[in-house]
Amino acid sequence: MVRFLIRTAISAAGVLLVAYLGLMTVEGFGPGQTVTWGAFLTACLFAIVLGLVNGVIKPIVQVLTIPITIVTLGLFSLVINLAMFYLAAAIIPGVNADKGFFFTAVAAIMVALASGIAGSLTSRED
Repeated sequence: MVRFLIRTAISAAGVLLVAYLGLMTVEGFGPGQTVTWGAFLTACLFAIVLGLVNGVIKPIVQVLTIPITIVTLGLFSLVINLAMFYLAAAIIPGVNADKGFFFTAVAAIMVALASGIAGSLTSRED
């Protein structure tokens, strides 16, 4: 449970960093503003939903798009990642990821890196 909370907090910090840079909008937080508890809780909820979307829907989409992923030498996986980011943003009220394709792609990559770092920091070494 502690690992889950740490991973969620680090992923939410990545979401808030992206919002601070202006690549996406989190209600109650933006460039030049201080973080409020409401914005942090919204970012935590977004991180949880993004994790669920990536854990449940993304594998199904990846299997269905194997041919196009092979043809594009794996670059289509970035499009899948972006689509999952848009889906999670559409589910959570108060999160808006409509800053254009390029900026949203950069935001999705930055949040994925933060989530990956969180996962590697909290991995078990049994």
